[in-house]
Amino acid sequence: MTDPWARIKPNKRFPYSENENLNHDFYWYVEQKNNNPCILFKIKNESTNLPLKNKFPKINYINFYPINQDFKFLCVELLDKNYKDLFYVYAQDIISSSIVEKNEKVALNIFIKKAWRWQYLLQKGREKKLRDEKQKGLIGELLFLNDYLIPYFGEKTSVDNWFGPLKSSKDFEFPTFQVEVKTKRANAKPTIKISSENQLDIIPKTRLFIAVFGIVKSENEKAESLNDWCNKIGGLLLESNDPSSMDVFTNKLIEVGYNDQQDYSDERWEIDEICFYEVDDTFPTITSRKIPSALTDISYSIFMNQIDKYEISKENLLSFLNGTNA
Repeated sequence: MTDPWARIKPNKRFPYSENENLNHDFYWYVEQKNNNPCILFKIKNESTNLPLKNKFPKINYINFYPINQDFKFLCVELLDKNYKDLFYVYAQDIISSSIVEKNEKVALNIFIKKAWRWQYLLQKGREKKLRDEKQKGLIGELLFLNDYLIPYFGEKTSVDNWFGPLKSSKDFEFPTFQVEVKTKRANAKPTIKISSENQLDIIPKTRLFIAVFGIVKSENEKAESLNDWCNKIGGLLLESNDPSSMDVFTNKLIEVGYNDQQDYSDERWEIDEICFYEVDDTFPTITSRKIPSALTDISYSIFMNQIDKYEISKENLLSFLNGTNA
């Protein structure tokens, strides 16, 4: 194995490449305290902010942190030199993935995203793909994010207010409204499954909506896989004015259990039904205010054909969203 750290003294760095025409500067580096091998990503632009510590991948024997020398750097340190050969492969992979991108902020996001992919590979318990119901639920939330929120609120605000992956009571929570997304099978009983007594609680001075999407497996050429949906929104975030939202998006996908190294192309989905409801004080619900305090973990189903009067049109919902953002 090539050992680029063998010729470097502690607290010194050596260029990753002698090519002066590269878009970004990476270095091989040796940490001073324990002489551990590291790589450095040089941050040249003052407006490029490093993510908080809890936003970096958590990989055994690898640590991410900022250091300041003549410039600010993101340091990736190997904590156990017994794995130096694997760390060399790891370093080469995450550097090569980002060095071709000209924009520093985007390159940093690609660098970190690639590191997350290695976490998927190394972390136990991520091998299994999401089951169909989980895929449909995630696609429903991504559909609402892409088609109904990003066009009105932008990428960052929309992703920041997506709380479904964090097991919040509502999938989307904004200061003046919340949205709970539900998916249903074709030819299934026309019901909406409510998974807790808090899910349809109305927050005072806000509005609560339910979005119901019929999502079915399809071989239609327009049908899209879960990978397609995640890549579509990921592309928007990387091209946005604040690509740091890609970190937030990636972290939330991880919370759901999505691994973009897994191939979902054999499971493609089509949207065959869309409807919306507004929940008010007369809507048929079981909420935390209506049940004895000794009861918990309540779940129930609502017949959709019994709540027609609460249905609202797509146009009315979009008009509300547009007015909220005015």
